[in-house]
Amino acid sequence: MDVKARMPAQIIEVSVKEGDAVKARAILGTMEAMKMEPPIPCPTDGTVKSVLVKVGDKVMSGQTLFVVE
Repeated sequence: MDVKARMPAQIIEVSVKEGDAVKARAILGTMEAMKMEPPIPCPTDGTVKSVLVKVGDKVMSGQTLFVVE
């Protein structure tokens, strides 16, 4: 399952790495947008297959940030 950005933002924290087991609602990272710092929650239990961003990356709405299987 692809975890996508909900809004244009900058990544300020990545909390997982490839191969990590995660539970639904676990925080995968944090972004900054319009002086807010919304967390990036995991939608399902699984394993992080890909981390497609790093701290400092600017992302667009709808861009895939993580892949969880």
